[in-house]
Amino acid sequence: MKITCDVIQDLMPSYIDGILSEDSKALVEEHMGTCQECRKMLEIMKEEQGKEQNQMRSSAATLKKIRKKLIVRRVLTATVAVILTLIVAAAGYNHWYFNEKYMTLEDSGMYVKDNCLYSSNNLINRMKVQYTEDGKTEFVYAIDAPYAGTLELKGNDMLLQDFSKKTEELSPEDDSTPETVKEVYYMSEEAQKKSLELTELEAKGDLDVAEKIVDEMKQESKLIWAE
Repeated sequence: MKITCDVIQDLMPSYIDGILSEDSKALVEEHMGTCQECRKMLEIMKEEQGKEQNQMRSSAATLKKIRKKLIVRRVLTATVAVILTLIVAAAGYNHWYFNEKYMTLEDSGMYVKDNCLYSSNNLINRMKVQYTEDGKTEFVYAIDAPYAGTLELKGNDMLLQDFSKKTEELSPEDDSTPETVKEVYYMSEEAQKKSLELTELEAKGDLDVAEKIVDEMKQESKLIWAE
C-alpha cells in the first residue's frame, strides 16, 4: 500500500514519543525524506510539545514559591490536586478535540455521478485516501472530529475526485486520480482498523499476508467506482 501523508501524520505523535516499532519508525523517516509538508508538520508538532514542556516548567517554578509559604503537607496536597486537575482537563479536551469518529458512506454524503466522486457534506479535513501497493485499488473513507469544523456544506455539492482526470502522481493533492487506479472502495470501519497492520506488513515485505488482508478489506468495503 502506498503510504499517504494522512497515514504518516497519524503515526507522528507516536513517532515523537518514541513508541513506534522499528518498521513503522523507518516508514515515517523514509516518507519525511521526500515530503516537505510532513517534515513541516513534524516540526510544528515538536514545537507544540516544547511549548507544553515550557508551561510545565513555569508551573513548577510557581509551585516552589508557594512551597516556601505553606506547610509541606498543604503544598503537596495542593500540588497533587493541581496536577491531577490539569491532566484530567488536558486529557478531556484532547480527547474531545482530536477524537476522530468513522463515518459510514451514507453519513459521509459521498456518491459517484458522471465519473466523479462528490459529497453533499463538507469533507475538508475529513476525507482519507489510501492506495494498495500496486496502485490499482484506492480506498476512501471519511472521519468526523471537532477540529474538522462544520460538516454542513453551503452551496453546491463538493467535488472530491474526477476519475477521468488522470495523473502520474501517486498521491495527488487535487481532485485528479492516479493513472494506475482501476477501482475505488469506500473503506468499512473494520477494514480501516486493518489498514495500519497492512502498512506494517508491506514494510516488512510480508506481501502474501498483505495481499490476503487487502482481499478481506475489499470484501468488507463497498465498491463505488470501477474502470
